[in-house]
Amino acid sequence: MIVCSVVFCGLFPLIANAQWKSDSTTNTPVCIATASQQNPQACTDGANGVIIVWEDFRSGNNWDVYAQKLNYDGIPQWTANGINICTSNANQTAPVICTDDNGGAYVVWKDSRTSANGIDLYGQHINSNGSLGYGASGSGVGVAKDAAEPDNISICSDGFGNAFVAWADSRSSISPSSSRPDIWMNKLTYNGSVWGFGGSGTAVITASLRQLTPKLVDDGSGGCYLVWESGTLPASIWATRVNSNGTVLWGNLNGIQIFSGQSGTSDASRNPNIYRDGSQLCISWEQLNSSSSTKAWNVLANRVRSDATFVWGNSTVGSEISTDWLGDQINSLIFPDDSDAGVLVVYEDYTGSHDVVMTRLLPNGNDFRPAYPNHIFSVCRQPGDQTFPKAVKTGTGEVLIVWNDTRSNASTGTYSSIYAQRVDKTPKRLIGQQPATTTLGLPVSNRVNSNADQVVLIPRTNGGIAVWRDNRNGNTDIYAQLIFKDGSLPVELDNFSLSARGSGQVLLNWQTASEKDNAGFEVERRLISDPNASKAYEVVGSYLNNTSLLGAGFSNTSRNYSFIDQPAKAGVYEYRLADYSLDGERVNHAPKTIEVLSSSLSDGFSVGQNSPNPFKDKTIIPINLPQSASVELVVSDVLGRVIATPFNGILEGGSHSLTINSSMLGNSSGAYYYSITIRDPQTNSILWKMPKAEMMVRFVN
Repeated sequence: MIVCSVVFCGLFPLIANAQWKSDSTTNTPVCIATASQQNPQACTDGANGVIIVWEDFRSGNNWDVYAQKLNYDGIPQWTANGINICTSNANQTAPVICTDDNGGAYVVWKDSRTSANGIDLYGQHINSNGSLGYGASGSGVGVAKDAAEPDNISICSDGFGNAFVAWADSRSSISPSSSRPDIWMNKLTYNGSVWGFGGSGTAVITASLRQLTPKLVDDGSGGCYLVWESGTLPASIWATRVNSNGTVLWGNLNGIQIFSGQSGTSDASRNPNIYRDGSQLCISWEQLNSSSSTKAWNVLANRVRSDATFVWGNSTVGSEISTDWLGDQINSLIFPDDSDAGVLVVYEDYTGSHDVVMTRLLPNGNDFRPAYPNHIFSVCRQPGDQTFPKAVKTGTGEVLIVWNDTRSNASTGTYSSIYAQRVDKTPKRLIGQQPATTTLGLPVSNRVNSNADQVVLIPRTNGGIAVWRDNRNGNTDIYAQLIFKDGSLPVELDNFSLSARGSGQVLLNWQTASEKDNAGFEVERRLISDPNASKAYEVVGSYLNNTSLLGAGFSNTSRNYSFIDQPAKAGVYEYRLADYSLDGERVNHAPKTIEVLSSSLSDGFSVGQNSPNPFKDKTIIPINLPQSASVELVVSDVLGRVIATPFNGILEGGSHSLTINSSMLGNSSGAYYYSITIRDPQTNSILWKMPKAEMMVRFVN
């Protein structure tokens, strides 16, 4: 028996519990190493997981770049607290990352390893298993080895397993000082960087004006779109398309002007953001109204076709998203509205405090939703500041948004939390009590006297994954959270279980790690084995009339809950939990299924342990039936494969013995499992089934 037990454990690896947490005070740790971790950046792994990079000071001597991969369930795939991307004895900072379209990622950072150069740019390719593709020592490859003050690094996948990198560079070999910096680029492949001698990169935009803040997005054809700001007043926004070989395709090799600003003024344009919609490029940016002290930065937008023609107006117009609204409108993000040529623009509105808002520009390039003059739609307006929104598309004409939020300590703004909301193009808030009239948002990370900031967001099926810097442990660490598009934070599935009891009952058990604003739970079920049954859930238990389902309100300790249900008929049922906040907001959690057997007959069935056990030639299983029934006995090996069906037939009511002969099991000693299913001889419906398979052991010698 001891030998068999050891073999059995060796064949079945331990099953890891899901790591994504279900409350806003726990979250999933990415790196909790000593010293400080900060400035996280992330990309998808292509399988609903995430690859994260950050700056790390655990060495105590200099900043390094580390990385970690969380899979679909939020479970770390690489070394605990991350892998060191570069082992060079120097500072590595400001990492950027994009997918390699094969489960890995490309990373580029600022590097001070060569003191004579000041700051250079280096890069690394991380394979899906966490191994490093460039350099056996983890040194990476040069991306801009001869750079001068490289800044504003941007990176994107080309969609074919490679990556484009762009940055502002002031090296003197290209332009006079009055025209620097210029926009430089490089391309990364599985074999290294490919543009420029020795990893130096290539100058792409060298116009007579200063070029700043480049942004990249793939063009869908192996090339990329490049957008930047020109730094000479009146500062303007420019763009071009670059093919896979690095050739500039628009304008006179220096791109086309997207917005020119007003001649003769000190107006400035800055901070472009981009998104590709099919073959078109969507662009938003900020423009300063220098003639007004109360109407400062405003947000504008446009679309450009792949042939460099404008969808709306021309380079002197641009569509004014915030139309000279009071205060500042900044930090914009732009998305297609999936109509034909409209856009959704998410941004900060500062009129006394910072809030997150959105405006939809309709396909004609003139009309807004909400309509003018009340065309700023509040995503979140709360005490304190809501800043630096990040967003991803989660469906047709809708986006999921996260931001830094200081409402919990609005008087001083000392502590920041992470909140989220999903909005659509109508516009409507989709997280919260429906219709979502509240502008509260969903707490993603919200711990008392703890600071969470620097949030980024990447998309995944049915939601997104937020990553941020967090000081809950004293020093700053990196944490993450999966957010479903319905606003729920995912349940740890091992904490919600179903089990069958006698007389056709179902026992539900679940546990909460902590609770915030939790009024209570509702238990719902639906019959899914009967095609004629209703597809709607039926509420079978509610905190409104069952005190055992009342929530704790606020709790930082784990709490256990249970509920017993008894369906009226046999079948396969699906059970779902929903919790309600104190202000009435409902969150549905993932359902689970269970088979419920006939309640009127189950108490009369019994099956005993096989004897002898262990056995050599044969073993006997006692069974008792309250009525005539069809009985099936199945024997399986430890891998779950069916070895034999020693009995499959009809037995009369009463006591019986089922025999398993050794000849049915081959010539090997080992552990086997048997299970018995009892059915109605007329309808073939299940009357009773063994709750679990029983183990027996056979010895040949």
